Amino acid sequence: MAVIELTGVGKTYRSMRGSDYRALHDFDLRIEPGEFFCLLGTSGCGKTTVLNMVAGFERQSEGTILINGKPLHGPGADRGVVFQGDDSLYSWLSAQGNIEFGLRMRGVPKHARREQAQCYLNLVGLQGQGHKHPSELSGGMKQRIQIARVLANEPEILLMDEPFGALDAQTRSVMQQELLTIWGATRKTVLFITHDIDEAVTLATRIGVMHAGPASKLKATIDVNLSPTERDRTNDGYVAVYRQVHALLRDEVAIAMRRAS
Repeated sequence: MAVIELTGVGKTYRSMRGSDYRALHDFDLRIEPGEFFCLLGTSGCGKTTVLNMVAGFERQSEGTILINGKPLHGPGADRGVVFQGDDSLYSWLSAQGNIEFGLRMRGVPKHARREQAQCYLNLVGLQGQGHKHPSELSGGMKQRIQIARVLANEPEILLMDEPFGALDAQTRSVMQQELLTIWGATRKTVLFITHDIDEAVTLATRIGVMHAGPASKLKATIDVNLSPTERDRTNDGYVAVYRQVHALLRDEVAIAMRRAS
């Protein structure tokens, strides 16, 4: 059974002025347990709208969304969201305090939550950094804390909205490898939003390419059957997948540019 299933999903944003905007139409998607699924598309194609609906932050206008076979009614502890920016961290709490926050809200005893927070600090490679506050951390370290905070609440599903988009290229590459290590250790089901083909090929077990908006839907999905050693930009297998995705996305970029002009 699919962990995430969207069938015939549409999303229309109502406007008090002018015309309504139909972001998605007849959108279908199935994500299986343990998949690392990257949803790829041009700016404005509705990628983040899909994630927000799966997170329960927005309701679909039509169609059905199922999580583990049950209709979605709103946010839930089974889904954890990692955002692009680092402003979701609480500046007055230490790194460890941020990771413990959700556990504290759930009533987890102090000793147990400290132990869990330390475990996830170690998992994201920040041993000994738990006492620092967000202002003392680099962008990459803040994103690691965000990931650790989400993982500490033990969701079944990770929803990630371009979490490395604001990082420099070198830090972004390091974070991608860290994320693969974390995913390998936890085997969470991941829905990862990106507009970067390289990032998708580096991370995904399957890639979904969206049509250009408005009224976007899924154009195609591509299986990424690459071993860790093959996930290198110079590897022939990597290049073959990149070209396949690029061919699908190229026409959508042209359409998006024409519509924007």
